Amino acid sequence: MKKSIVISLLTISTLFCTALCSLASTGKVTADTLTLRKEASTDSEAISYLSANNEIEILGEEHGWYKIKSGEKVGYVAAKYINVLTETSKNTENSDKDDNKENESNNTVDTNTINQNTENIENNQDGEKQTKTVLASGQKIYITPLINSLIIKTLEEESEVEIVSEINGWSYIKLGTVTGWVRTENIETKEVEQNTSNPEDNNNSSTQKIGYISGNSVNFRKTPNTTGEIITKLTRNTKVTVFEQSDGWAEIEYDGNRGYVSIDYISDTEIQTTSRSSESRTNTAKTETEKNTNTQSTAKSASQEPKVTGTFTGADVVAYAKKYLGCKYVYGGSSPSGFDCSGFTSYVYKHFGVSLSRTSSGQASNGRKVSKGELQVGDIVCFSSSSKSKKIGHVGIYIGGGKFIHAANSRKGVITSNVTGGGYYFVTASRVI
Repeated sequence: MKKSIVISLLTISTLFCTALCSLASTGKVTADTLTLRKEASTDSEAISYLSANNEIEILGEEHGWYKIKSGEKVGYVAAKYINVLTETSKNTENSDKDDNKENESNNTVDTNTINQNTENIENNQDGEKQTKTVLASGQKIYITPLINSLIIKTLEEESEVEIVSEINGWSYIKLGTVTGWVRTENIETKEVEQNTSNPEDNNNSSTQKIGYISGNSVNFRKTPNTTGEIITKLTRNTKVTVFEQSDGWAEIEYDGNRGYVSIDYISDTEIQTTSRSSESRTNTAKTETEKNTNTQSTAKSASQEPKVTGTFTGADVVAYAKKYLGCKYVYGGSSPSGFDCSGFTSYVYKHFGVSLSRTSSGQASNGRKVSKGELQVGDIVCFSSSSKSKKIGHVGIYIGGGKFIHAANSRKGVITSNVTGGGYYFVTASRVI
């Protein structure tokens, strides 16, 4: 009899311990976004990202880290962000499930709404309004959904993006060849007229093209700066794929590697190499002349234009700039076939023998700074994308009457706008004449 009682007690104890272990083998995420890593270290590779209240299975513990299983993925998370479930928390689980069901219901409604909107867009015909998803100039794209993570790219102009997924106030987006995370609240939905889209403008959305290296032993770097690690050195006439050009750097692909070179060493055509470097430069100039025969009278290179500093006025500059009203916007462009903002201002002033920096931030430092109240016709006006920022992201030429001329974006091209309003926030101006 006593032996039976002992065996029964041992059995009950074993079941009780098993129940406790079962309770301790699950947990819930307490952080808004928690990184699941391959190893128990903050330096380890990120496998996935978990959301608040995600339930996970705890497989073990190592020095402040839990080894966990989430779905089919196994990895490590910081233990302090996991709430190990107890019997009490199990009792409240049904309430949590009810909340989750409500959230799932809301998500289903949102999904249905999205699907309906998609069908409406597809069914729209001539002249009916469609929508597009855009990010404003100055917005940042992050490598992970954390505000202090590495910034992949800062937009210099409003850009259309594709939303791939969303999680806890963050959206994983695709912008051309760039993918990353942005705050969902910074994404805007805008209406567009279907019949106003221009096939040529759609072509401009992709900046991929073939280019050639114009110099010898050109550094091909991993990052767009002179301190970036050198992948290799490229020789003259090396054929590369050019994706985007920004702040004096071109993103290119060569031999399976993506990286950056200075835009000064990218040419649209092969350089005609001869035994004399002077002949090579002459052939390059001839090639450029042939490319621009349709605008030969107004598109002379700076080396061919006599410097006339002191013999022209701001009104002369504005009159010349207005010749290009309606020209297309092309990212990285600096010719009548397509301008970006700093490409347009530098091209106009180049006609008068004035050499400007090729970036908007660089042009803010050219000449003498003037305030908004001191603006004169011909001044270069510099803007940021936010009233809270002083970072220069856009430039144009002041034409008087509170207006300026500029290469706005791929939809509008070269236009005139008000200095105040319209999404432009005046920071400073430069006087170069």
